[in-house]
Amino acid sequence: MKRSMGFTLLEVLVALAIFAMVAASVLTASARSLQTAARLEDKTLAMWIADNRLTELQLAETSASEGRDQGELEFAGRRWQWQSEIQATSEPSMRRVTLWVAPRPERGSSGDLRERAVVSLSGFLEAPR
Repeated sequence: MKRSMGFTLLEVLVALAIFAMVAASVLTASARSLQTAARLEDKTLAMWIADNRLTELQLAETSASEGRDQGELEFAGRRWQWQSEIQATSEPSMRRVTLWVAPRPERGSSGDLRERAVVSLSGFLEAPR
């Protein structure tokens, strides 16, 4: 009797198991890559918001006084929250401003904005005269 050539069931199952492991690792890597890309997009947009806010403070007609301020805005089709804190420095003619930006939570307030912040940015302003 002539033996037919081909794969045995065991060989096919081993090949499928190897393919399944490779496919699972590729899916895990691509999911991680998508999460990283989304996080980088959030950080980029938040940094633009913080930079824009710092520029607004620097270009304002009247210099901002010490203290905290916060607000909300829509940017790139999303809602964002920002908070700023202006403090005196050792240089009398300068004020330090720190900005925090976070995506607005879907429901209500979910903790301190500084803890949820995607980015924080520090800069300096001319002190009011």
